Amino acid sequence: MIRNENSKPTKELILDAAFSFLVEPRFTKFSMNELAERVGISKPAIYRHFKNKEAVLAEMEMRVIDGMVEYLSRLNPDSAKDVQLPLAGLIDYFIKNPAYINYIIAQMSSGSNYEARIFQALWERNIPFVRRHNSIDSYLDDLRNDVCGLSRHVYSGMTIFYFVKVFEKFCRCGGIARIPENFSQHIVDLMLGGLAGTTPEDDFLHPQPISEERKAEIINLCRIAPETFPKENRIFTALASVIEKHTMPGVTVERIAAELNMAKSSLYEYFENKNEMIKTLIKKELAVLQTIIVENSTEAKSFTEYVYILMLSELEYFSHRPSIIPICGWLLMDGSDLDDENRHPSDCENSPWELRLPDRIVQPDLGIPYSPEVLTGWIRCLPIAFLVEAKGKKIKPEKYMEAFMLTIDFILNGIGGGKK
Repeated sequence: MIRNENSKPTKELILDAAFSFLVEPRFTKFSMNELAERVGISKPAIYRHFKNKEAVLAEMEMRVIDGMVEYLSRLNPDSAKDVQLPLAGLIDYFIKNPAYINYIIAQMSSGSNYEARIFQALWERNIPFVRRHNSIDSYLDDLRNDVCGLSRHVYSGMTIFYFVKVFEKFCRCGGIARIPENFSQHIVDLMLGGLAGTTPEDDFLHPQPISEERKAEIINLCRIAPETFPKENRIFTALASVIEKHTMPGVTVERIAAELNMAKSSLYEYFENKNEMIKTLIKKELAVLQTIIVENSTEAKSFTEYVYILMLSELEYFSHRPSIIPICGWLLMDGSDLDDENRHPSDCENSPWELRLPDRIVQPDLGIPYSPEVLTGWIRCLPIAFLVEAKGKKIKPEKYMEAFMLTIDFILNGIGGGKK
């Protein structure tokens, strides 16, 4: 029970309780009975404030967006100088309200066209960078057609999401007692400057020039012939089909078993529950991906080339396994993608370039030393985010690769173009 008679109106306590289901990340849907029990009131009492559950969800959405508006209203994407404070404020907002970012990830992973709803709400609230267009449809069309704008959107959004979740994981595991000084500003510096702007020129991670000819060679190196790609596990195929039909929150063991034309009890012979099933299947898939990355990365001549190989290997892999992409939102929300075991299964070796990284990294500066997996995990998240955006916005094939290569450039040089 979270009720506090002396603090907030009952309506606000109900919303707090609804978000509390997302503090411990989960994709299961709460019922009105569960909500009433958590607030410490009767179920009929909730209906005095909200007509139905849909009204509760709508108010949750408005609370998240209203908080974002405070910072986005001051954002000028055309000026690196004028994005620093608003972006840092937005990061702090999500750090202080972890349930809110879990809510956004859950909505985006549910196939509910949530991003378009966010932009519509920002349009209605007269956010300047959206209102520069004649209509919200015009803004979304420009986002689809502007290769640089799309890449910047994917890179910035995923960087914020990822490092907020990293911070949450640090706190949950007892790695830090409080927010490092200027943590959000460190993340903004990384976004704007990339590795070029946040590492010394003689540093192992500092980007090195790569010719267009070499980039073309790396693209060809990372290509996978369809006939050589391992066949997908039939349970994983069934899981993907259930997600397609019912979205991630609608996944149940019963539905997966029905898709396989087998008894639910048969699945329980292999897995204790839905979460274990998904994590086990994902671990096997990521083992295949890690093997591909390790093999390809032996051809890298610098860490910069390794970044290209890592990104392009993932792009090629997920192009052959599109069914895995919706599940990655669940992993991000659960925090599992930040676990070393899930990114590098025990039966897989690390890339030789990852082995050359120090045990603790201090540049790029996040305010605290951190493991190499935090840095490579950031890079690994971006292809997934790009593919989700490209599919949702139906990016034209001729712009697809150009936008992806720009995303890699942002990792190396930032959206502000490297050193400021």
